[in-house]
Amino acid sequence: MAVADAPIGIFDSGFGGLTVARAVLDQLPHEPILYLGDTARQPYGPKPIGEVREYALECLDHLLDQGVKALVIACNSAASAGYEAAREVAAESGVEVVAVIEPEAEIAAALTDSGNVGVLATPATIRSEAYPKALARQHRPLTVTEVEAPELAAVIQRGYPFHEGVVEMVRSYCTPLK
Repeated sequence: MAVADAPIGIFDSGFGGLTVARAVLDQLPHEPILYLGDTARQPYGPKPIGEVREYALECLDHLLDQGVKALVIACNSAASAGYEAAREVAAESGVEVVAVIEPEAEIAAALTDSGNVGVLATPATIRSEAYPKALARQHRPLTVTEVEAPELAAVIQRGYPFHEGVVEMVRSYCTPLK
């Protein structure tokens, strides 16, 4: 398969990354996509960083074996734990790696009028300090408040309907952000 015909690989710990895949398809409608959802080991968020990094690199290796021309890490936990290692491994194959954290930080920095940014994330993502680091690279001073939201990713992965229990859970996570 010629590189131009090779798919863009996208991976997440489950199905949440399908929203990223949809955005890639919207921007690049003629590009083939190969999506890997590691549902056997989800959720990544409560797991130790080293274990999440190992999973991320295994997913990367699998997608590289499939001949992807680029890789998108659509999982915040995987990106925060293994982005740098993934970039090094993929570079050996000439494959660029993009993770969701930097673009999300850019959007948050652009949207806040107050300079305050709240981050709801898995425990693994919070422990990695990936968002404060990414937000520090923005070209303005920002105050970052992070809140562990350990149950939120599981709700998203299960595809539960948006009901009052979910609303109350999100409200409780958002309380420190007020």
